[in-house]
Amino acid sequence: MLKCSWCMKKFKSGKPIYGLNVKFVEEKKISDPDGRIVHIHLESRNTSVPMLVPGIDSEADKKGIDGIFPICSEKCGEKMRDALSKEIGTIQAVNNTIQL
Repeated sequence: MLKCSWCMKKFKSGKPIYGLNVKFVEEKKISDPDGRIVHIHLESRNTSVPMLVPGIDSEADKKGIDGIFPICSEKCGEKMRDALSKEIGTIQAVNNTIQL
């Protein structure tokens, strides 16, 4: 079951899911031929959170998206964006929250 990367609540059927797209520092990039869900440790939160890794040659991969953090609301997206901006050793860029 997929959870929000900020508040860790399970997504409910029929409710919107948002995504926070990130680009990793080159040597930290994670790749997977088919895409998968991984857990990334965030120093600023001292916890691991779920992240979607786009498959190679997927639409997200072609747009330069290295990871998508699933988010349950724009409020959680703002908090997650702030936390990710502190992860300068791992995260190169954080894009706007989009509805998936």
